[in-house]
Amino acid sequence: MFISLIYVSHSLIPTGSEQDEIESIVTASTERNGRLGVRGALLFTEVYFAQLLEGPETAVEEVMESIIQDPRHDQITIIERKPIDGYRFSDWGLAYWGNASYMDRKISTVLHKQDAVNASGQTAQLFELIQRLSHESHDHEGPIGRPSKE
Repeated sequence: MFISLIYVSHSLIPTGSEQDEIESIVTASTERNGRLGVRGALLFTEVYFAQLLEGPETAVEEVMESIIQDPRHDQITIIERKPIDGYRFSDWGLAYWGNASYMDRKISTVLHKQDAVNASGQTAQLFELIQRLSHESHDHEGPIGRPSKE
């Protein structure tokens, strides 16, 4: 069975360490997720991580377990976990990296919705945002908003 899982977490990456830490995450995740057949996209706002993972259930659960153990994540909240018929993403990648307050507000809104109707709508909007940024990052050959190396 294939599943799709969206989670949000607070970043514990120290200010000034973002470049090295995100590059480390991307390197390890690209290899592991490719080997396991997990696809999706990661957003990093310097405050939050938001990630959509999709693939075989056991593989997605294995990736999620490693994220839970990762000290760079805190207050991990699974926003959505549901069965899917097949892949909707072509691969896994970092889709957004930046500190736009719009992104933080969008993620925060999803985290704090209490009733099921509003939460469902906000989750759908977050999915669409992740999907759109993933497609745009492929077009630009890198994540949207990523700071340049100095």
